[in-house]
Amino acid sequence: MSISRARRVAFTFLFFASVTALPGCFGPRVSSEQPAGAHLQGVWKLNHSASDDPQKIVQTLHDEAMKKIRHAMNAQPPMDAEGGPGSQQGGQHQSRRRGGGGYGGSQSDELPPQAPGPGMDPLRNSPTMHALRDVMQRSDYLTIRQSPDQISFDYGNTARSYTPGGHSVVSSENGVADQTSGWSGKEYTVYIKPQLGPVIMEEYALSPDGKHLIVKTHIGPFELSKVNLTRVYDATDAVAPNSRPSNE
Repeated sequence: MSISRARRVAFTFLFFASVTALPGCFGPRVSSEQPAGAHLQGVWKLNHSASDDPQKIVQTLHDEAMKKIRHAMNAQPPMDAEGGPGSQQGGQHQSRRRGGGGYGGSQSDELPPQAPGPGMDPLRNSPTMHALRDVMQRSDYLTIRQSPDQISFDYGNTARSYTPGGHSVVSSENGVADQTSGWSGKEYTVYIKPQLGPVIMEEYALSPDGKHLIVKTHIGPFELSKVNLTRVYDATDAVAPNSRPSNE
């Protein structure tokens, strides 16, 4: 199988897997009322050793995507000499050659379709990987500003503000998305459901001793399995970098 065909198969897999993926569940119920003791405000710094390693998640997604792409390639109909689907007779001819028949096929004819070649990134067109990459590109510092009617999360290179209990329509990679955020117990939850793409949910909460901020990110499932990433932040007196313009 040529590299160009492998790329087409990979793109077809990701596109149709995205379109036919089951829609996400309904968003969580959230409140506009801040519960007692839910004081997230402050400057926090990522504790890498206490957090999940995102590279391990990326490798898992990579392996899953490769497996699905190989399956999609093997499911393709036989190709004739012109590069199009072969006739029924041609398909039988291919089968006999691979089965060791006496047609004198070349060695390449006797081998099963090959996996994508070196240099091909199976996650290049993955909506799940794109959402995860957005999280991974955030800086190590997180500044939270909190009031009864607004809360903001400033990562230094991006900042987002929310109205607790509010619902809005925001832009997404492939169009627009419904966004809901608010308090769920002592957690602040942000739920984003795009028209096309994986559902993203983030949960911000203090550790039981109040010394750490726990941020849990859930992506999908969509064309690939659900991603769960937990990040732990320590309170810090350091001056966080200034943020760039807000994404909101």
